[in-house]
Amino acid sequence: MRFVLFTALIWACSMNLAAQEKSLKEQAIDAYKRENYPEAIALLEKAAIATPNDPEVYYYLGYFNHYNAYDSRPLSGYDEQTSEKIFRYLDKALELNPGYGDAKYFYGAQCSGMAFLYMQRNEAGNLRMIYEKAFKKGAYPEWLLEFGRNILNSCDQDAILFAGGNADFDVCMYLQLHENLRKDITVIPIGNIDRPWYVRFLKNGLPGAVRKINIDLTNEQIEDIHPFKWDTTTIKIPIPGHLLNAYSLDKNAVMEWPVLPDLSSERKKQDDQGKKRTFLSPQRAILLQIVEANKWERPIFFSNGANNQLMGGLDEYLQQYGLVSKLLPFKTDETPWQVNVKALEKLVKKPDAFKNYPGVVNNNMPRISGITFLYHGSVYLLAHEYYKTGNKEGIGELEKIYETCLKTGLNQTTEQMYLDGIRKMKQ
Repeated sequence: MRFVLFTALIWACSMNLAAQEKSLKEQAIDAYKRENYPEAIALLEKAAIATPNDPEVYYYLGYFNHYNAYDSRPLSGYDEQTSEKIFRYLDKALELNPGYGDAKYFYGAQCSGMAFLYMQRNEAGNLRMIYEKAFKKGAYPEWLLEFGRNILNSCDQDAILFAGGNADFDVCMYLQLHENLRKDITVIPIGNIDRPWYVRFLKNGLPGAVRKINIDLTNEQIEDIHPFKWDTTTIKIPIPGHLLNAYSLDKNAVMEWPVLPDLSSERKKQDDQGKKRTFLSPQRAILLQIVEANKWERPIFFSNGANNQLMGGLDEYLQQYGLVSKLLPFKTDETPWQVNVKALEKLVKKPDAFKNYPGVVNNNMPRISGITFLYHGSVYLLAHEYYKTGNKEGIGELEKIYETCLKTGLNQTTEQMYLDGIRKMKQ
């Protein structure tokens, strides 16, 4: 027994010693990984006293406070003063390390959080102001602004564009509000459409800032958005004549979209013993409503940086445009409509398409810089289309574009993989 107790004591001491060997910052990161944001923040506040010149400490203070405010449960006492505290932490990180790319990213992310508050209040002036604040702090470097312009200009006139998140949504909003670029487009972060106030906001729009979309729900229905009982159901959406003609479809064709449930509970169906109750999430329900209510009046696009899991199966109905994909009324796999070659050429062969892209190396924002590999994928995809038609001269032209404009060293392994693939197609 004494041996067992002695062994346990040694083990406990060694574990305690291991914990002591970890810095306060490392302990805070461990707490963050457990999604215990308050503990992580408390540890970092101690670290800021112990190591006041460490920019990472202030970066993580901004980062974790941002997550505590927007990604944990609703917390009382969180208001605009909390936002100012987050900005101060990130300002300090950038004061100590002016090139701190991810601190700039989180500055932009915090501005985005405030932007949604101003949308909720219908404050167009403050909406413009907060995006300008992010720009001035360096949250939208030239390579990202160029990327945003290329996304918007890839879309057809009057499009609805579902964006993925901060990497694509915010820069597009900045460009619309401050460069008046492509204000015919309604840009929507696909993950945010589960919020009743935002659905109402999209229904009404914000004059001069955000163009409204068709949402055939009453305000009472919008306020009552919740998980809905659902099993896989095929939704049939009529296709207007001009699209039937454009895609050579049968005159009686309709879009058939099997909408799968995306939530489940431990509750059982009363009429199906042992089978779990499944639900349609608010996010998927509103996506379905937007697509139905649009009635093909406006073209719908998805950023290729968006998460396919949030598309409710619509990823099978998309036509590749490069940085974005267009929703078509039928599944596109193995059809002539799977890739829009002209749209890819418009993106890839535009003389100044990648003018500012090399700046991503010296002004790197590691949390989001990877989205620019959509450029690389676009060149490769176009090369593959040329390969299918035997256009070796076109592939050679794309090889030069890739080497000259996109082989920057941001990720040498991935870049070489794409380049080797293009060269192999040229042989």
